[in-house]
Amino acid sequence: MSIVLEPIKRDLHLSDSSMGFLVGISFALFYATLGIPIARLADRGNRRTLLAVCLAIWSGFTALSGLAQNFIQLALVRMGVGVGEAGCNPAAHSMLADLFPRERRATAMGIYSLGVPAGLFLGLVVGGYLNQSFGWRVTRLCCKNREA
Repeated sequence: MSIVLEPIKRDLHLSDSSMGFLVGISFALFYATLGIPIARLADRGNRRTLLAVCLAIWSGFTALSGLAQNFIQLALVRMGVGVGEAGCNPAAHSMLADLFPRERRATAMGIYSLGVPAGLFLGLVVGGYLNQSFGWRVTRLCCKNREA
């Protein structure tokens, strides 16, 4: 999202405060508050299915953000991204803990955690190119990169 903030702001005629809400509270509120209940679901249910559903929600709402026509639509979509993203780490961490023995678990978690900076790097490079070449809407439709 950070790579396309200015084009979104210009296109939708939004203020800096509106943009701050979109990248801050609208996402973080759902991401932070739903992490614990979704983690409980991961402990009690099928983590693979939960992870797949969360990834589908996250990816779907990220793509839908390219179709937003106003602040309200974009805020609702950002909330959906937060919901989807909230469920990914609890389920993935739980699965990694089950899949790897204690002595290899830290390495597995470290490699998993490298996905965030690697995804941010690729998202900024590819997102910047797509934004410059095709505009922010195509970039948001094509990229489901890690939110920055």
